[in-house]
Amino acid sequence: MKKYILIISAAVVALITTQSCEDIDLSPKSELPDEWYWDNSAAYVKAANQLYNDLETFLVIYAKDNKARDVDSDIAYELSENTISNGTQIAPNSEDEWNICYEQIRSSNLIVQKSETYKGDVTEIERYVMEARFFRAYYYWRLMKRYTEVPLITIPLTFDSPELYSARTPQKDIEDFILSELEAIYNKLPLQSELTTDELGRVTRGAALALKARVALFSGTWAKNHKHRTDYVELLDQAITAAEKVIASNEYRLFEKEGDQSYRQLFIEKGDDSPEGIFSRRYAKDVAMHSTAHSTYWGWRGTPTKKMADMYLCKSTGLPIDVPGAGFSGYEKIEDEFKNRDPRMSQTLLMPGTAYISAQEGDLICSPKFTTRPETRTGYKLWKFMGEVKGNTNEATYDYHIIRYPEVLLILAEATYEKNGSISDEVLRNTINVIRSRKGVEMPGLTNKFITDNGLNMLTEIRRERTVELAFEGFRRDDLRRWKTAETELKQAIRGIKYKGTEYEDLEVLNSGNPGLVDSEGFLIVEPVANRNFVTPKNYYFSLPLDELQLNKNLAPNNPGWD
Repeated sequence: MKKYILIISAAVVALITTQSCEDIDLSPKSELPDEWYWDNSAAYVKAANQLYNDLETFLVIYAKDNKARDVDSDIAYELSENTISNGTQIAPNSEDEWNICYEQIRSSNLIVQKSETYKGDVTEIERYVMEARFFRAYYYWRLMKRYTEVPLITIPLTFDSPELYSARTPQKDIEDFILSELEAIYNKLPLQSELTTDELGRVTRGAALALKARVALFSGTWAKNHKHRTDYVELLDQAITAAEKVIASNEYRLFEKEGDQSYRQLFIEKGDDSPEGIFSRRYAKDVAMHSTAHSTYWGWRGTPTKKMADMYLCKSTGLPIDVPGAGFSGYEKIEDEFKNRDPRMSQTLLMPGTAYISAQEGDLICSPKFTTRPETRTGYKLWKFMGEVKGNTNEATYDYHIIRYPEVLLILAEATYEKNGSISDEVLRNTINVIRSRKGVEMPGLTNKFITDNGLNMLTEIRRERTVELAFEGFRRDDLRRWKTAETELKQAIRGIKYKGTEYEDLEVLNSGNPGLVDSEGFLIVEPVANRNFVTPKNYYFSLPLDELQLNKNLAPNNPGWD
């Protein structure tokens, strides 16, 4: 049975601890001496547990608004426009992401600081101190990739700490701090295979290495394309080395136990504790639950766009659909577009006519009607993340995979190519082709000869594989940012299904949310080019919360374009 890391506040633990004493203590319980709490190893366990409270999950929470993942990009669309995606967002007064990350960084700093004066056997607390350092790096990673430069604080602040008014630390220094911390701690964390059943979900050696690979790839490609530092090759080397260590550990493999539906099932109930989950946010009945099963069924988790649908290769040839002879069947019938395609397409997108299970209604057949759940504006419907265990709205318990093994394989492939301008067939065989070989996917392998023979571009195909494998997991906008391609990709119209001259038109599937505006090729225009904006360099960055800039003048200047 799946276990959950129980979170207990420090105050409650301290009270429980003091109640076990023989002598009655009459000191104010709101002012317990600090040393009473930190004098035993159990305190470090409880303090480390609460660092798991704010892990990423199915929604992205930046301000006061919950957003589905990837709707801020070009591969997913909500039931209305997304202002980050179309470049019309305004600077926020406050953002929960800023507050959450700094709260958890303070907690991490406190654990590290208290460990330095621990009077007991330090081996009893070392693991939890390493977890605190992992989370400090993790929360700084979340801050850095959004705001690029933030104050680097490594001590627990109080209300009168002068560091409250620190200036922003250069992005390079934040990156180096994160990478050095993960390098210093990974070997002191347990392997995944060393966890007991009760410990599943805790930070492992693989999680630290995989996070390091992720951060190094982001930093290396950002440096290569945005030139904020010159040592991008060294950063890419770090990504390669960290990814290779994860692979060499033999701790992880693809989830295949659900046969031809393994990819889809990975993201719902049957994918919990899967062998490819390196780091996950865990849920359990009556302890921590979410509403993703229902909201995906309703159509509130975003719907795929035509650009996303077009990325899936033809299965028989491994070629893009626009290459002559690829084996693409066209659009006349609804099912035609899904024929002979990468099976991840029909496991991510719910094709009309497909029998499926909803956590709300049970057994259903997907309707092509836009209003019939899952509701859609693009005509495409999302199946990925749609849980199948019936229950009330907020009772889904399947985990959210923050880092998966395929991402590590993709990091190794991309970092290798970005560093060298080439990639060997051996590396392709051990990375991308492992992912393509998943049972139920089994796509043709990618080789240098295949690229040359078909006039393709290797980097484009590596990036395609990443987008397809990680679709709706929240990577797309940050990928476009670090590749410096957002200025091209995000200015394009958001398009949906081919409507004119197809079965969709015959069935009159549209609703008031899409009145039927089409382009010259007959594809639905969901958001026209005129409504899509991207200002360089402004939209490669996010604004700092304006309230923070007001409170701390030393944070100025804001990011480029946001002054």
